Amino acid sequence: MRAMPWLTPVLSQWQQRRQAGRLGHALMVMGRAGVGKAELAEQIAARLLCQTGEGCGHCKACQLLANGSHPDRFDLKPDGQQIKVDGVRQLIGQLEGTAHQGGARVVVLHQAQRMNTAAANALLKTLEEPMPGVYLLLLVDQPSVLLPTISSRCQRLVVPDPTAAEVQQYLGMDADALSEWPYWQRLLGGPRVLAQWVEEGMTPKILQWRQAWRTSLKHGLLEPELGSVAPEQGAVMLKVLYFELLDAAKKRPERAVLFAPLLSELQDTAALLERQSGFNLTPLCQQLLAKIPRQHGGA
Repeated sequence: MRAMPWLTPVLSQWQQRRQAGRLGHALMVMGRAGVGKAELAEQIAARLLCQTGEGCGHCKACQLLANGSHPDRFDLKPDGQQIKVDGVRQLIGQLEGTAHQGGARVVVLHQAQRMNTAAANALLKTLEEPMPGVYLLLLVDQPSVLLPTISSRCQRLVVPDPTAAEVQQYLGMDADALSEWPYWQRLLGGPRVLAQWVEEGMTPKILQWRQAWRTSLKHGLLEPELGSVAPEQGAVMLKVLYFELLDAAKKRPERAVLFAPLLSELQDTAALLERQSGFNLTPLCQQLLAKIPRQHGGA
């Protein structure tokens, strides 16, 4: 696993709380998607479960963690688009009793903001009446979506956006290659997501999509390469258009009202493409392009 240098001060903050005896049983880890919340949670879990308390990597607990077989380490992830009540109830059932290794038990709730109301209510009792030695790590992309009854019972730890220099160190890229970092951050999210696209050699392709959308908006005709995008990349391709229109609206305020319905539609369609495959992108892109008045299409 690549080291994420921007996590170091965040982990130090957590360690200071621990050393001061101010560690709560529930911790909400906040930050944009792909910024490294899961990696931070792994480092925290390792320290809580390690027999030395430091995540030594050598003790029995650390070896079990490395093999993914530690009986006191639990994960709960969305089932489809939601974390459902059955998953929370099953988790709580697993936590009843004592720790297998006689120490702490650690639960990581991924994308915790996706808990539906029933799931959140089921978890609430555990937050109100903590089980001894159980630590809940709630990873949250959108804190405002999480029910206040949940968030108010959690300590908070914020994973900040990394600097360009930190991302450069993480990805091993030269400075010129990272000149577009602010754009990648808006489009893809955190550096972990960007790393996947870099490893697959797809970042030049995204820049080609951006230019293709600019040409399409200028002339009102869809550039062929936009319709030939692989289905699994369709959501990102539509996000490229979303940010082109968003930037155009910022440059000319009169466009904001005009583009608002289309921007909302683009967000919904991109989200749909992330969940489902099999869409024919050519007619979809043509329909979206047709909704943009020619005189307002260009930046």
